[in-house]
Amino acid sequence: MPLIVATLIIVAVMGVVQFLTSLISALVDPGPSSTYVSDGTSFAFSYSLSSPIGILVGIIGWIIALVVSATLQSGYYSAILEIANGQQQVTIGSFFRPRNIGNVIIAGLITSVITIIGVALCIIPGVIASIFFLFTIVALLDRNLAPLDAIKASVDLAKNNLGQVALTWLVLVGCLIAGFAVCGVGLLVAFPVMALIQAYAWRKLTGGQVAELNPQPLPPGPPPPTGPREY
Repeated sequence: MPLIVATLIIVAVMGVVQFLTSLISALVDPGPSSTYVSDGTSFAFSYSLSSPIGILVGIIGWIIALVVSATLQSGYYSAILEIANGQQQVTIGSFFRPRNIGNVIIAGLITSVITIIGVALCIIPGVIASIFFLFTIVALLDRNLAPLDAIKASVDLAKNNLGQVALTWLVLVGCLIAGFAVCGVGLLVAFPVMALIQAYAWRKLTGGQVAELNPQPLPPGPPPPTGPREY
């Protein structure tokens, strides 16, 4: 429940930010021609091509979305890493305790711009970039790294474990598609599952800690029979 509720709140906040950005862009420049740019994450924006002010408003909106998204990501993945550590008291509030926000913003900005440029270059370079940058935010928060160090850690991990990282990326894409397929409502489950998979893969591939499953104890069975046995 904490995972789903936190995801619902984050999706709602980002939806409001995107809506307000698009609304303001349409009001200041209601041109018929517009472009939507995305790197496959919440770092996305739309802008009008009819005037420079439309482009400016779109870029400002994207920067605002970047800051809000990075702040939310920081708290969300911090709680995901707490789950990986085996902490039992992970609540809804745990997902809204951001840290290292500045570094997350810088790392998100760098990887987002590179991925968007890659998508513009026939899509495939953008896909490759998203695979190599897959663990950037997780690495940054898990090890308190600087932005460039976190990017390097993710790239190095992908280079040394390309098959496993590519498979992880495909699983995440599959989760995303499945979430969209259920009228979009499935994203409330898909997003937390994707974050858990990222944290699990990062910890496993780097030899880090992953909390073991703690199964519920079985209910006590009937008492053993007493008295002489008949054969």
